[in-house]
Amino acid sequence: MAENNETRTALVVGAGSGIGRATALELAGSGVCVVAADLNADAVAALSAEHENIVDLGESWNATRHEDCDRLVAAAVARVGHLDTVISTVGWTAITKFLDETPEYWQRIIDVNLMSAIYLSAAAARAMRERGGSIVLTSSEAGTVGTSGEAVYSAAKAAVIGLVKSLAREWARYGIRVNAVAPGITSTPLLVEQGIAGGDDAQGGGDAVLNSILRGVPMRRLGEPSEIADAIAYLAGDGASYITGQTLCVGGGLTMGS
Repeated sequence: MAENNETRTALVVGAGSGIGRATALELAGSGVCVVAADLNADAVAALSAEHENIVDLGESWNATRHEDCDRLVAAAVARVGHLDTVISTVGWTAITKFLDETPEYWQRIIDVNLMSAIYLSAAAARAMRERGGSIVLTSSEAGTVGTSGEAVYSAAKAAVIGLVKSLAREWARYGIRVNAVAPGITSTPLLVEQGIAGGDDAQGGGDAVLNSILRGVPMRRLGEPSEIADAIAYLAGDGASYITGQTLCVGGGLTMGS
């Protein structure tokens, strides 16, 4: 954790777009020195140009490779001196029928949504165990209730919740807190990629699908990346200093009581 007047630092992985981008900007705006990383190096370069507190390491980082995660954390520490927080917003899915999917697809879903969280958590804890810190991972409300068309994704995100609880117990002795956010349906580029928003209604996509989904959300709207970023920033900061092992659902009430 930051000591005295020492500048707080954070590593945000998945910062190239969506929730990760919003998180990097939120933290940088509050005075945190943010090391941003993503598979899309150009997106991070553009992001770093938007705020002086965002550091671009100038490389593409693949969080599904443990070697990249180890190198990334080491490079971030070398650049900013220490890490108070490591945040992963890495995630990907598609809407498909389970019996139409292949083992290769299942493995990709597990690698992106679960293994990246495992690799980054391990690398982060090794860097933090001498001085403490906080880790915030990204689950999903799909991981709390399951989602038709996203069976393996839901399973992977449920596993992140279990991972958070287990690591929080194991690493509390080092002063490392581990928590997660579970976003509901959020306005990100992935939503368009999935055909949930921005598609052709006549083809079963676009607003017709979106409106159908939103009928199940008590607040009747999409979440904004900045709203998820606010929750992440809270869990990462000193205001949550006695919170660990928790997953905070941020989904407009979609899974309340689940």
